Amino acid sequence: MKPEEKIISYFSALKQKKIIGPSYIFIGENLSLIGRLLKIINCQETSKYCGQCWSCKRLDDFKHPDLLVVEPEGVSIKINQIRQAIRFLSRSSYLAPKKILLVKDAQKLTAEAANLFLKTLEEPPNNSFIGLICPKLEDILPTIISRCRKIYLPYLENKAIKSEDDVEAILRSGYFGSQKRKDFSLFLESLIILLHKRLKSKISYAGQPGSGFLSSLDFKETITALENLFKIYQASGTVNINLAINLIKMGLKCS
Repeated sequence: MKPEEKIISYFSALKQKKIIGPSYIFIGENLSLIGRLLKIINCQETSKYCGQCWSCKRLDDFKHPDLLVVEPEGVSIKINQIRQAIRFLSRSSYLAPKKILLVKDAQKLTAEAANLFLKTLEEPPNNSFIGLICPKLEDILPTIISRCRKIYLPYLENKAIKSEDDVEAILRSGYFGSQKRKDFSLFLESLIILLHKRLKSKISYAGQPGSGFLSSLDFKETITALENLFKIYQASGTVNINLAINLIKMGLKCS
């Protein structure tokens, strides 16, 4: 079963047992999967979701009267936005079983907004569901993390995944053209996925070498490279991008 389907099955089981929690942190950027989970929560036709009822269709594009999506205004999510979100949750739902609040880029909550949000997360209104979305759990306040269940979303393998040739060209040049953090994070995700596939290939074929520049790494070196890449990925919001590219280049023996 694919990772996405495992999460879908997990939430379907929670729905059947009527034990879906009130607040979750979704770590990752797979917004389409989150949309499917919201359908499970509010579809009244099946134990999973039908995709055809009024609620499911409105949730396809995140436009539902019982859904509020909060995202940064400028560089942060401000206290007035959270006040509005709390008022939204306090009202009765229109048609759906639950009022749903989604906070995108939750790592950008200001300190004041986060502190105001804590009591709502600790004692959420009846028939409400709160989902916080962030790329990395480390960026969220521990006091918020402790009040939410955590769901790690699978990588979007079809999202901006570069070929091994593209990755090799960037590494050999030692220069990453874009200085946008999101582009760099996607590049790191691409490389992590390529290395993971290479690792699975080494296991499947008893370590026999394949083709491409990553084939020069043995099993232990591939594991070490993955560990280092995860560290760089966790620091991708602050690290010097071109310095990081050259460190990766050395670690992968890409001269």
